[in-house]
Amino acid sequence: MERMDPEFPPLLADYDLDALEAHAGPIFGVLADYRLAYLNPGWFRFAQDNGGEPAISGDWPLGRSLLDCARGEVRRYIESMLGACLQSGEMWAHEYECSSASVHRLYHQVAYPLGARQGLLIVNSLVIECPQDPIARPPQPADASRYTDADGLITQCAHCRRVHNPEVPDRWDWVPDWVRQCPPNTSHTFCPTCLGFHYPLPRHAPEQ
Repeated sequence: MERMDPEFPPLLADYDLDALEAHAGPIFGVLADYRLAYLNPGWFRFAQDNGGEPAISGDWPLGRSLLDCARGEVRRYIESMLGACLQSGEMWAHEYECSSASVHRLYHQVAYPLGARQGLLIVNSLVIECPQDPIARPPQPADASRYTDADGLITQCAHCRRVHNPEVPDRWDWVPDWVRQCPPNTSHTFCPTCLGFHYPLPRHAPEQ
């Protein structure tokens, strides 16, 4: 599989490509229109270690828009923050959760603007990895009748992976089975806690 778009190497002139290739975590590059243009070996290693292959290689080739990974509030946040990074020429960093049913993982992500607003290099580094705490996150059974809302959807937070409980509007539960595999009728958004703490939009961000 191709891992580098022909347009991308000139944008990496100030970077050590060997170091990017050897980085333990997933690194990817996008062009100004957010099309994937570079994937390091760590991208595929992460997918393989987390049960994402061969789907990741098949569904996310070079040329696909990064924005296709999200909808609603999630897409709005990604497009706003990466767009500001691209236009300002200043790097942007944040931390995000990428946990499995049994392991809690926190990653640090940094987006570096490239060239004259021509693309972005996005580096992901593991910060924390530890077993899930059953006290902090009491596991709940995957009971679709309990978590399906009036529209027939199960809503999962895209950050913490908790599932909204329609019977108690302020409650979001940890359902390990749906971290392993989401039901087909799952919709992703941010729970109020993650939205307010991890994903605050800048005041100038346009409403959609």
